Amino acid sequence: MLKRLSWLAIMLVAMMGFWGCSDDGTTPVVETVFEAMVEAGIIYVNDNADCPGVVGAQTVFDNLEDYTVIDIRGEADYLNGHIPGAYHSSYATILDDLANTIPSDKPYVVACYTGQSAGHIKIAMEMMGYEDVQSLKWGMSAWSPNVTGTNWATTTMVDDALLVPETTNNNGDLVVNDFPVLTGNADTAVADRVAAMLSGGFQGIAYSAIMDNLDDYFVVNYFGLADYEGTGESGVPGHIPGAFQFTPYASLGMDQMLENLPTDKTIVVYCWTGQHSSQITAYLNMLGYEAKSLKYGSNNLFHSSLTGHKWSAAQVMDFALEAGVPATGDFATLAAAGVEYVNDSGDCPGVVGAQTVFDNLEDYTVIDIRGQADYDAGHIPGAYHSTYATILDDLTTTIPSDKPYVVTCYTGQSAGHVKLAMEMLGYEDVQSLKWGMSAWSPLVTGANWATTSMVDDALTNPETTNNNGDLEWQGFPSVTGTLEERVDAVLAAGFQGIAYSGIMDNLDDYFVVNYFGLADYEGTGTFGVPGHIPGAFQYTPYASLDVDQLLGFLPTDQTIVVYCWTGQHSSQITAYLNMLGYDAKSLKYGSNNLFYSDLTGHKWSAAQVMDFPLEITPALFINEFLASNDTGLQDDFGDFDDWIEIYNGTDEAIDIGGYYITDDLGVYDEWQIPTGDAATIIPAGGYLVLFADNEPEQGTLHVNIKLSGGGEAIGLYDADGVAIDEYTFGEQTTDVSEGRETDGAANWVNFVVPTPGATNND
Repeated sequence: MLKRLSWLAIMLVAMMGFWGCSDDGTTPVVETVFEAMVEAGIIYVNDNADCPGVVGAQTVFDNLEDYTVIDIRGEADYLNGHIPGAYHSSYATILDDLANTIPSDKPYVVACYTGQSAGHIKIAMEMMGYEDVQSLKWGMSAWSPNVTGTNWATTTMVDDALLVPETTNNNGDLVVNDFPVLTGNADTAVADRVAAMLSGGFQGIAYSAIMDNLDDYFVVNYFGLADYEGTGESGVPGHIPGAFQFTPYASLGMDQMLENLPTDKTIVVYCWTGQHSSQITAYLNMLGYEAKSLKYGSNNLFHSSLTGHKWSAAQVMDFALEAGVPATGDFATLAAAGVEYVNDSGDCPGVVGAQTVFDNLEDYTVIDIRGQADYDAGHIPGAYHSTYATILDDLTTTIPSDKPYVVTCYTGQSAGHVKLAMEMLGYEDVQSLKWGMSAWSPLVTGANWATTSMVDDALTNPETTNNNGDLEWQGFPSVTGTLEERVDAVLAAGFQGIAYSGIMDNLDDYFVVNYFGLADYEGTGTFGVPGHIPGAFQYTPYASLDVDQLLGFLPTDQTIVVYCWTGQHSSQITAYLNMLGYDAKSLKYGSNNLFYSDLTGHKWSAAQVMDFPLEITPALFINEFLASNDTGLQDDFGDFDDWIEIYNGTDEAIDIGGYYITDDLGVYDEWQIPTGDAATIIPAGGYLVLFADNEPEQGTLHVNIKLSGGGEAIGLYDADGVAIDEYTFGEQTTDVSEGRETDGAANWVNFVVPTPGATNND
């Protein structure tokens, strides 16, 4: 709402002076535009309940829903972090914004960097009739230590720049001057002069710019007489030499000291902090004077002496900032889904130690995503093999869902992408194996913490500087697609990792995210970290990757490299960022690659390696069988015998002569397959059919067992009695075989059209 409408009445009076006649027929005195402007403005500047009208950060924070906050800082600094819900505006746009986009149903708070430039806006709004306007005391400097741009906490302007204060009262030297002459129409004067003032921008000047030529300026000390003379209670030792004392709320009217201001000299107004003087300066400029506000006021002149109105670190709150502009569309939807997981310390990264898995193996479904050969060479007993390419299909077809999942890989790193994918798609109770298979057994094959050269001290020049002050708002990627589509895209791209050696010579080409706590980032933590990668930014786990946190400060045109302690957590964060459309990579082996020798925690060592048993994928599989054969495969004698198909899943031929086969798992050596016959050699990737007819006299491939259509078991054992494959089955249907869904697969199905001696894959 608008309140200060008395200026309209003043304008009407002025207009009557132009057009009306007195009762006695004499010509009335015409009120000048200057006089009308003074009458409009003095109502505000001489009102100590409304001017300067500052409000503390704590009050705004406690009642934020009751205010409309207007932030007039530069757009980049606004985007980097502002009071939640604040509207951005500027000197150039404020009047249009107030009329069009900024709501008018609540009191206003105007915020700038230090509280000073907001003063011009506040008086402009007051003059235009907006009610309940305040400016934020100390500006955004008091809201949060994380704001960017000019700041009370970092400026060198908080100083004792006035070395020789004066205590003489110079007001006896004041002379009467003519008032400025303003042109224009009386009915639009206020709006015109407000617009002119705003178009001129903030009119401020530093003491260092006037101190050597004070005679060129008319300096107005705008606080009480006692402080001006150095006898007040706020610690002021005096005033700028030659300055005149203008008492607040009693000196700037037509019948006060306005006539003592010069029109041929720049007027410099100073107060305690620059907030009040900013408004007085704007008022004087609207009247046609040339005025400037002394930046930082008495806090620049004699900060050390002040006992009141004094800036200190105690003014700085640590209130939340809202960054940038709200995320929208698919990006917002994806981020909301992802951040619920990545900001949950109880679930992310969600690693589990090898000892825990071993002790409770029956309670887990283990998914091994290593290469097929390494999985076959030795995996956690009962583990299901999968890959980035097949994991989503496997989860819906062959991998059971009745137990918590443990995802394992070589070192724990690539499993992070799969864990994130599963979490995003709603799978519950998912963990990844800490240190990967490297911690399960010393006998595993493939990439391994114990043998890699990546456990190193590759970072020879760690930095301890906090670079977060250089963060700038970047916006969000333009990403489209459903959650399922974006998860598919992440998995299709494979593991996104990069070694430090791959970035160390061109760090400027990367945006490096240090994803652990601030103390460790700065080299002062308890885990021995000496610092961080030069130029890296610190993103606090669980508090930095939401749209209202630091997500919008990540670049959309540069590769992001995320590192943590071991690469397991950063792998998941990398997958999350790529899901959102960023180009991100996880730094392989994390801090254990950068400064391994210094680490006192989160450190790989030989002590991590257990010696738990491995299950070796059989080279041979019981691949298919028929226990009730009436019209199917016939043997060489025309008999419709039961049969068992053995599949060789390796790339080498295997001779099963001397192996044992049984239909009673308690008696592994029920029948030994004869040796010395080429018929027992199964070619690489090939098949061999044994007839279970209890008629071994018919040939080498006729075994002395017979299957029961009512259900029993089949076992295949090597010459030493070691189990190769075993399968227990139930009641069978005549002429319908049972076999692995695909050759060597874990899942068994029925084949209405049996495939003895041929692939199950078709």
